[in-house]
Amino acid sequence: MDTHLDLIPAAVRLLTSLVAVTLSAACQAAPVARDTAAAACPFAAGSVRLDSGRIAGIATTTPLGQLRKACPGAHLDTVGVGGTQPVALSFAAPGALVSAVQTKYEAYGDSIHSTEPADLWVARGDSLRFPDGVLMPTSVGALRALDSSAVIIIDHGDDGTGSYIVRCRYPYLAFIVSNVWPIFVDTGAVPFTRADVRDTTRFRRVELMPSVDSRAAAACARAPAI
Repeated sequence: MDTHLDLIPAAVRLLTSLVAVTLSAACQAAPVARDTAAAACPFAAGSVRLDSGRIAGIATTTPLGQLRKACPGAHLDTVGVGGTQPVALSFAAPGALVSAVQTKYEAYGDSIHSTEPADLWVARGDSLRFPDGVLMPTSVGALRALDSSAVIIIDHGDDGTGSYIVRCRYPYLAFIVSNVWPIFVDTGAVPFTRADVRDTTRFRRVELMPSVDSRAAAACARAPAI
């Protein structure tokens, strides 16, 4: 009988060890599951490429509810657009913040409509890229040095988006500057060659527009060699 009693503590110790090993494995597996879910978000992979109809490799027509499920870290937001504050869903990316904006819905009286896509995408940061993979400059002068074939659309109004620059090569991308820049002209659309390559004015953001900017396209068509 004493021999059998001696075996009981050993069995208890063995059972305790097995339970501890099982719990440890489960605890280590949980973060892996969370990391895998985060990696599924298209904005978690790295630098964000903006293209016609696509951003970070996904279609801009994707319903926001679907994006919210894929990116659990996304948060509700507002983005100023032409004197209004529409609702948005914002995504953090390495070196960038991307916002999917539904301009039809004001933040003060409405919320995100999950079954609908954004009709405007706004991006900020220093890791944004053009469709060809080239890193987007963050200042007027740096963009001017990269490509002078572009136009400046002047907007000095208090309720507007502000003056912006559109490369003729990518007429659906707008580099928003401000409503007090440039100081050398007040209205209209002017060639980007008038901007100084030494201009250190930084862009407020880049907008991926739902369609080609008609004023910029017309200006580029009139002066394709600028």
